[in-house]
Amino acid sequence: MKKIISALLLISVSYFSVYANDISDTVKVCGACHGAQGISADPTIPNLAGQKSIYMAMEVKAIRDGIRKNSLMDAVVKGLTDQQIDSLAVYFSKLEPSKVAAKEINQLGQRTRAACISCHGIKGITVNEQWPNLAGQKHKYLEKQLLAFKNDTRNGAYMQVIAKELTDEQIAAVAEYFSQQPAGE
Repeated sequence: MKKIISALLLISVSYFSVYANDISDTVKVCGACHGAQGISADPTIPNLAGQKSIYMAMEVKAIRDGIRKNSLMDAVVKGLTDQQIDSLAVYFSKLEPSKVAAKEINQLGQRTRAACISCHGIKGITVNEQWPNLAGQKHKYLEKQLLAFKNDTRNGAYMQVIAKELTDEQIAAVAEYFSQQPAGE
């Protein structure tokens, strides 16, 4: 009898753990803006497919905790646990990013990228899990984020310094350059 009760408890705990960690409904909520496959149709909303999971989890937790401001995401992430956020980040990081490269490359952006490559790589693929890949990301999203760093509306000590050194024209160009690079290579 003790073995049966132990087995039932183990099954119940396992069931509830799996149920509590089920993120399928939340994936659908995320997909409404970021695309069902993690590729956004909106140029101001980032692609999540293939992004670094640790970076995504850090940023979502920062939004949830009020450290990073994002009025669109505030309500969506407010009730998520760390474990749910980590699971979502892993899920989206494993989706296939767009590997389509542009036929023409923004030349000013290519020259401006020198300020970016030590952290984000020559083609916008980082080697550090805490920094985002830029390759294949939405041009308007990257530009918006760089301007936010430049204008001190988004925190990030290194990024604020770098963005302030760039003109608005250079920001637009480098954002376009990295959006033209194939992601996930």
